[in-house]
Amino acid sequence: MACLKLFSVVGLVVLAATNAIGAGVATRACSGGRPAPTEVRVEGCTVPPCDLVRGSDAIMDMDFTAPFAAANLRTQVVATALGVTAPFELPADRAAACNWLLNAQCPVSANEDITYRLSMPVLLVYPRVSLTVEINLVDDAGQSLACFELDARVVSGRAV
Repeated sequence: MACLKLFSVVGLVVLAATNAIGAGVATRACSGGRPAPTEVRVEGCTVPPCDLVRGSDAIMDMDFTAPFAAANLRTQVVATALGVTAPFELPADRAAACNWLLNAQCPVSANEDITYRLSMPVLLVYPRVSLTVEINLVDDAGQSLACFELDARVVSGRAV
């Protein structure tokens, strides 16, 4: 009986930890056959469209397996809203993806399992609009290691 209680407690702890980390959110593959990540998690979102709250950082974790070795990684972001597609320039320190690898470091090896964290600023001046965000992790030659599209919407912060 004590063993059964122990397994129940352990099961609840594992379940709670899994829920705190969050499950993967549905994304779409990018065009051009660029490799898709194994899983994407967006803080505060389980079902798209994901809310990007003005005046905060949108936090996204992407798990992927490197399809080839790369000395350096950078993040390219493209946003499409109201029929207009434009690059979204990340601050230089955030675009330098090697700074944001959680379980690896650059250079990365082919077939290495990697988790990358994107912390993307959502400025107060951004209009409240629905959009598609493309996140592409590339090497110095512009070759994609992982890319996904996510449906999102820019929203105002909640009053406290």
